[in-house]
Amino acid sequence: MNEQDYIERLKRENKLLQDKLDKINADKQKKKRFRWWLVKKSSVPIFGKRLKNSISNAINEYKEYKTVSVDTVSDVSSSVIWRVTRIGLFAFMIAVIPAAVLLFQTKLLMNQNRFIENQNRLVEADRRSSLVFVMSDVLSDFNEELKYKGSGGRNISKTLEARIISLCMSMKPYKFLENNKLIERPISPERGQLLFSLLQSDLGLESSRDILNSADFTYTDLRKVNLGRGVNLKYARLDFSDLTQAQMPAANLERAELKEAQMSKINLSDAVLKRARLNNANLKRAELLSADLTNANLFGADLSGADLSEATLWGTKLDNANFTDTILDNAIVDRQDWIDYVESLGLEGANEIENRYTVKKQGKQQFILVPRK
Repeated sequence: MNEQDYIERLKRENKLLQDKLDKINADKQKKKRFRWWLVKKSSVPIFGKRLKNSISNAINEYKEYKTVSVDTVSDVSSSVIWRVTRIGLFAFMIAVIPAAVLLFQTKLLMNQNRFIENQNRLVEADRRSSLVFVMSDVLSDFNEELKYKGSGGRNISKTLEARIISLCMSMKPYKFLENNKLIERPISPERGQLLFSLLQSDLGLESSRDILNSADFTYTDLRKVNLGRGVNLKYARLDFSDLTQAQMPAANLERAELKEAQMSKINLSDAVLKRARLNNANLKRAELLSADLTNANLFGADLSGADLSEATLWGTKLDNANFTDTILDNAIVDRQDWIDYVESLGLEGANEIENRYTVKKQGKQQFILVPRK
């Protein structure tokens, strides 16, 4: 290879290298222009046009005068505050919208769950009400056994007693629709029907005692039922039952369990309630004239507006009871300082009792509440 060819080859290689270098520089310039374009475009949504112009004016002013005026600084500051506030508003909206959607979905889910729960309860109520047909068969056998028995020996067989007790146990309380609304507390209308049938059958004392001692009549529905005078419910378990406006004068409820029972406006005149457990029972405006509440437990009972005229309150437990507007004319108590005793318990309506009544001794260890004149 002569010198001239060697020089030509070097020129070609130099040209190739220069072309590659120019291409690399061109790519760098292109990327730089793209980055600058991207910064310019993204600065508008990020900083806002107003803030961008303010900053640009401040930079240009500094380049020209080597200082920045107060107005320019104020314009930049106000633009920053405006932009931050606007971004916060957008962020708030972005945060609130999903939360609102989530709350709406939660509400729909809760309504759906409530609907399913009510539907399940109604299905359960329908299933349990089918026990009425079983009760019909049991009562048919019950009537058959009593058909030929006189008034002196109206007891039934132990087998039939066991069937009645078993039937009562299977009649569980439940919630159902009443006036197109689901009732608040579960209750068993079937137990009410069964108990009413037993009480109206003039059942013998032995069988009646066996059934009431063993059967579970809690949550029984006896609302507005007229059970007649002198029904025997001694030892009956009637906790949480509803006896609102029931008519059962002179009923025997000795040692009966009536915890949290609904008994407003009930007629228990002349009833025997010795040692009955009436804890937290609702006895608003109940008729308890001449009722015997000896050693009964009325802890937390609501007796507001009830009539206890001539009732016996001998040894009755009254802690936390409500005696607002309660009528106690000639009620029999076991101590001369009974009014002071009631006040010491801090009962509601105790002040009314002191203002309306005075204690009068009548016989040995017997006192009555006499209205003040």
